[in-house]
Amino acid sequence: MAKKILFIFIVIFILVLVLNYVAMPLYVKHSSLNKVPNVVGLHFDEAKRILEEAGLNVKQGDIRYDNTTPVGTILEQSPPAGQIVKSGRRVYLVICGGEQLVEVPRLSGRTIRDAKFTLDQRNLQIGEIIKKFSNQYPEDVVISQVLQPGSKVKRMTKIDVIVSNGPQIGSILIPDLIGKTLEEAKKILTEKKLKVGRITYQTSDLPVGQVLDQYPKKDKSAVENTAVDLFVAKKKAVKPKEEIEDVPSDEKIDKEPPKKKEGGIEGKTKEETPKPKQDSPKGDSKDKKNVVPKEKEKPKVNTEKQK
Repeated sequence: MAKKILFIFIVIFILVLVLNYVAMPLYVKHSSLNKVPNVVGLHFDEAKRILEEAGLNVKQGDIRYDNTTPVGTILEQSPPAGQIVKSGRRVYLVICGGEQLVEVPRLSGRTIRDAKFTLDQRNLQIGEIIKKFSNQYPEDVVISQVLQPGSKVKRMTKIDVIVSNGPQIGSILIPDLIGKTLEEAKKILTEKKLKVGRITYQTSDLPVGQVLDQYPKKDKSAVENTAVDLFVAKKKAVKPKEEIEDVPSDEKIDKEPPKKKEGGIEGKTKEETPKPKQDSPKGDSKDKKNVVPKEKEKPKVNTEKQK
């Protein structure tokens, strides 16, 4: 009996030692509490080092774009700084990805107008437009682009494109005549072995005789003696002087009644008053020949009474 009691006592003593020196330290170590340090504003590498030294586990969270903050900077953390958590707790970090990049769209096959609209929707801009003759693509259609579709670029980046100038007809390029005087334009066309086509004059604020537009447009291909139509500025028509003069208002007319003029007729001067006609002293007057005296008029005969 004593041996059993002694054995039980020894077993209990051993269990107490195991719990005190093995189980309890392990429990305390895994259940220790830590204060989350503040890592917002630090670079990701430095933030990770600080959190791991505090016994916490680091996980990269979302990427947020911000063009005012360097790439890799911590913008947000969860749990927030100062919170008490267990050792080994995961801390999620939101990292700055810098300025957001835009994907370059495919522009080939689009008209230049459609290409500009497509770029505007993505906060991009059309860059240099290079004209090239093409038998495959119609005029003003994009043949190719410098930055390939799918490339990532910053917003408001300019995309250079090569645009079709239509098929090549001849070896002569139409010169740019806009802004030149009519005489200068004629001289340039003659030197290029071209000729002046129809000249249309349009009213404009620009100097008289300056070329406003042309057809065909510049850089188009042509053969010798191709006619180039010109649109030339002309002087604006001036309104007649009578239309420019001020007309008295109705109020002014009402305040000043018309004066009576000589001759007894209102609104007419003495000279404007009609004068009675006087018989010409000569009997061969044309007016007198056409007038028949009343005495010579034949009396009307009542035919019913004679019957």
